[in-house]
Amino acid sequence: MSRGDLVTVSTGLLKSVLKDVSDPKLKTQIESILHAQHNIISQQITKFPKSAKVIKIIDGDTVLLSDGLVLRYVGITAPETGEPFEKEATEANRKLVENKTVKLVYDNYKSDKFGRLLAYVFVDGLSISEEVARLGLAEVVVYQKRKPFIFQDQILKAQDQAKKKGLGIWGQ
Repeated sequence: MSRGDLVTVSTGLLKSVLKDVSDPKLKTQIESILHAQHNIISQQITKFPKSAKVIKIIDGDTVLLSDGLVLRYVGITAPETGEPFEKEATEANRKLVENKTVKLVYDNYKSDKFGRLLAYVFVDGLSISEEVARLGLAEVVVYQKRKPFIFQDQILKAQDQAKKKGLGIWGQ
């Protein structure tokens, strides 16, 4: 098994192992996994808002809404902490949505394994996933074995424009 392989382990097993772990870093990692699992189980999103105010920018494709929900944009992935263009993607996202009321449109999947809301975000008719891709600050996510995202073609077209112009992550 390589370091990146995914293994499913029951929360009961993790809890029983946790009491015997002496390495503080490993203990923190296990507690973090258990906490995330608790959030997924306990944050049963029964009402999906059609609009919300963005109160905090987490990164180039994730925000915090005024109702406390963390929202991840559908269809794109922006550079993560420490990766090239992470700061630019986060700042572009800030300029586009911070302190604004946004419209939310849902696709096939409405939440992810981390308990985050998944939606397309629009400000005055502008698709934020599409705009961040157009700026070259995010890459389109395509799942081969899943139904295509409803705005996949538009976001792919925006990404192609950024690639042709050598913008952001495509200019390296």
